[in-house]
Amino acid sequence: RARCAVMEEILEQQANLLGVGEELLKEASRTLRDAAGPDALRQAYELYRGFYEAVDWREPFLVAVLSFHVVMLVLTVVTRRSEVAQSAIFITCASAVLLAERLNALAQTHWREFSSQDYFDKDGVFTTTVFCMPLVCVLVLVLINFLRLMTGVMIQAKRAQLKRRARTEKKKER
Repeated sequence: RARCAVMEEILEQQANLLGVGEELLKEASRTLRDAAGPDALRQAYELYRGFYEAVDWREPFLVAVLSFHVVMLVLTVVTRRSEVAQSAIFITCASAVLLAERLNALAQTHWREFSSQDYFDKDGVFTTTVFCMPLVCVLVLVLINFLRLMTGVMIQAKRAQLKRRARTEKKKER
């Protein structure tokens, strides 16, 4: 009976916590909706559209950057079963993202040598948007793939353990 009372108390506390969590989520949702306003989606679209139209996407350095992103994405998908290749891709992308601030500073100084417009501000908005964000997406894909690969290895290990246990139990029965 004491166990039942303790279990009931725990379940009641859990229900109370879930109720508090639900209220917090509702409040956060309401706050976000109010902050964004009814035109938030349209405003975001107009902002991104303006950014897209302001950039000359045919510039050779932009074509090279976008080609690099496509190559990294294709390599990520093609080598999804190779831990070594995925590690190399991860290190390459992470290093590029870590060097982005320095690359932005260099580009800010020397933009006339490779571009017709100065895209590079001191805050690195363009570099973050065009260079880093696609690489971060590749990094996320690699991490998801690592999780998938680790799950597969864990399943194989558990199956082998269960088979070994079954064999030892059969030997004990004999």
